Amino acid sequence: MKYFLFLIILLPTLFSSCYKQVSNGTNSNPTDTIKTNSSVPNIMFYNVMDYGNVYITLNNTNNLGGIAKYYPLSYTEGVVGANNIIVTFNSDTIINQNVNLLAGKYYSCFVYRIGYSWFLSVVPDNLKTPSIGNSQIRIMDFRTQAWFSYIGIKFFSPGNTPLIFNNRNFLDHESFSSYQDFNTVPSGIYTTTLYITSPTASNLKQETDTLVSQKIYTFVLMTPASLTSAKALNSIQIEQSVNN
Repeated sequence: MKYFLFLIILLPTLFSSCYKQVSNGTNSNPTDTIKTNSSVPNIMFYNVMDYGNVYITLNNTNNLGGIAKYYPLSYTEGVVGANNIIVTFNSDTIINQNVNLLAGKYYSCFVYRIGYSWFLSVVPDNLKTPSIGNSQIRIMDFRTQAWFSYIGIKFFSPGNTPLIFNNRNFLDHESFSSYQDFNTVPSGIYTTTLYITSPTASNLKQETDTLVSQKIYTFVLMTPASLTSAKALNSIQIEQSVNN
């Protein structure tokens, strides 16, 4: 009899352990949703010039197609070590370059032009999903027609501490690696203001962007290639893309 009672108690316990109901509550420590592969690197390509589409071939066999001005491609798997990047424009090869990529890392590759010469800027993307209620952002400066002009950038959302970058300059993310990192800010609607840091404090541009919870964004500053340097400073474009 005791053995029978023991089975009655044990069986419900076993079934309750195997079929435990999962809570539908919000997880305070969300699992990182970015897909990673420890064996290969991934790279995303951007065209930050307005001359027309550029075309990317990765490692000689992977033809990724055309990239319009600031419509970046999705992340593409590369190989550990040297990766060959060929860029064509108007059927001419404008870049044929090897870049070294590390296993399991993510990268952004920007195609830009100075004068008649084309270049690549490859930066690491240290991606980790922000906690609920937060986003991450960074600024890449590709103002090829106003490269000598320093500007300030202010991200502001009411009720939050503004994120301010003073004295930003063309390609400064290559000189200062901290500019390659993403900054965590509360999600919401932000006003982005560009202003001259010297000699006056006049605003150059303002626009509004929405940062979604747990998303990671790259903001790129660009200038129209058709304008002179003096006029391009007052025609800076701000483009935003999502890295996750």
